[in-house]
Amino acid sequence: MLLEVQGINTYYGLSHILFDVSLQVDRGEVVVLLGRNGAGKTTTMRSIMGLTPPKTGTVLFNGHNVTGLVPFKVSRLGIGFVPEDRRIFPDLTVRANLEVGLRKARDKSTSWTIDRVYELFPRLQELANRRGGNLSGGEQQMLTISRTLMGNPDLILLDEPSEGLAPIIVKVLGEFIDLLKREGTTVLLSEQNVKFSLKHSDRAYIVDNGHIKYHGTIEELEKDEDVKKRYLAV
Repeated sequence: MLLEVQGINTYYGLSHILFDVSLQVDRGEVVVLLGRNGAGKTTTMRSIMGLTPPKTGTVLFNGHNVTGLVPFKVSRLGIGFVPEDRRIFPDLTVRANLEVGLRKARDKSTSWTIDRVYELFPRLQELANRRGGNLSGGEQQMLTISRTLMGNPDLILLDEPSEGLAPIIVKVLGEFIDLLKREGTTVLLSEQNVKFSLKHSDRAYIVDNGHIKYHGTIEELEKDEDVKKRYLAV
């Protein structure tokens, strides 16, 4: 098991947000966290990454207890985070944004480089000298994902990657997730776009009001109309 979250409870101030949340992600899987807006998906991601450390419970990654570690230490162990709000450096060029994220690959036969990222997203090569703040939303999402890849992570946390993007960009993101899976990179995806998630994931957890309400394979979830209606309004 590459990632194991065991009974975490996370708070914002005095507000209890996550209640005994547990989940597992095996190496090479694409696992999706589904749920309505405000269900606790992003807080789960932030808890794993150390941005909002859980008060109780444990986060294990590749045999390491990373609970409460500061984010840069979590990153150095091999977890990459693509946040919902992207957080590019607006005053740096596209290429400079990519260079900021560069880290040597850890025991991999292949690694991500700027040239390889340009092959994945040719539009970024065209915009290499443009400042990040002058990119469109879709272009910024490509840049954020690419900057994360430059760290050569073993696990990528993708928080709401399709939100607000044009359908053609969402299609590109789906192809990107499929590519990561073929290459053995593990993905934990947080999404409200159910159709997109079911197409590109292996297993699903449903979060509702800070609780895990469902866990199963994509095939099992697709057949469970009651669960989809109750928690996903499908």
